Amino acid sequence: MNYLNGTGFRPWGKWHIKPIRINLHWKRWGNLLRRSMNHFSRILVISMNYFGDILMTLPLCTSIKKAWPHARVAYCIGNKGAGITGLTEGVDFWIFRGKKDSFFSKNRLIREIRSFAPDTVILIRQSPYTEALATAASPKRILGHSDISEGIKQHVTEKSLSFAKVLGIPPIKEVLFKKELFAVEGEAIPVLFFPGTTRPSKMWPIDHWLQLGERLWKEKGILPVFAGSRSDMPLSKSLKRAKFPYKDLIGKTSLKELTALLERTEAVVTVDNGAMHLADFLHKKVIALFGSTDPFLVGPVHKEAETIGPRGECIKCGKKRCMRRRFYCMAQLTVDEVQNTLFQALENRCH
Repeated sequence: MNYLNGTGFRPWGKWHIKPIRINLHWKRWGNLLRRSMNHFSRILVISMNYFGDILMTLPLCTSIKKAWPHARVAYCIGNKGAGITGLTEGVDFWIFRGKKDSFFSKNRLIREIRSFAPDTVILIRQSPYTEALATAASPKRILGHSDISEGIKQHVTEKSLSFAKVLGIPPIKEVLFKKELFAVEGEAIPVLFFPGTTRPSKMWPIDHWLQLGERLWKEKGILPVFAGSRSDMPLSKSLKRAKFPYKDLIGKTSLKELTALLERTEAVVTVDNGAMHLADFLHKKVIALFGSTDPFLVGPVHKEAETIGPRGECIKCGKKRCMRRRFYCMAQLTVDEVQNTLFQALENRCH
């Protein structure tokens, strides 16, 4: 079957790599894999590109390490998720993919993958590119599950943990965070707001955030704290319209500092972004606002979280920009609805 260009090959410099795909079926391969589980000593997981997406796949690493503590695990990820390396335990070796169209980046990537010498490669995201990377590693086995999941919608975390089941190990829906992240003392923050994200279609209108913050201050006496990454910093200008006191930490914290901050937080209101997943795996009370993306596939996974939206025709739209007026899908999520959910969460903490 042709997975690359018209010839079935894709030249990378002097290499001509023909990726293979294993049709992995539970009954056919499960027993074989379980019988050979002692040979799973060096496992390469080819994961996603963005911070939040990578975080959703890390429970697979947790499952592997709990079952086989002496196994070496490497994660191959996109550069945009590089910050995750300082937060978690369990991954022994991180490999960054770099740019697909860069000859030197590809050569460097293949050298790093081969130096790890994996006996097993797991393709969480299966594509011609990742299949080529897996084949370049020359492992004993390449595991992919596009066949068993074809036509079946699964959350990214559940999809990742399906590999644990195939390997015959218990799936664990947790991420191992570094303990030193939580040794930093600081004041407790009742509520954190994360208004920024990667796409305009996932943004809740800034006026809605300001209304929610004003109600939080006037009705509960709680100082709203806004946080986010450096790419979210343009939002800080809009926050200056606020008619209430607030604290702006957008772009002012590292990921390590943000993780420690979340640990001291009681409730988080956020759109679909990496902070949402970070708070979720820290088991915080998360109120996640969804518009054009599907929480069934990429939403929070723990019982402490609640999702609001998406609505009507906007469900599963997936577009980067709204085809109607700006913020149409997210504007359907009212301030009253988010306020009621947040205030209920704050009241429950006292009981």
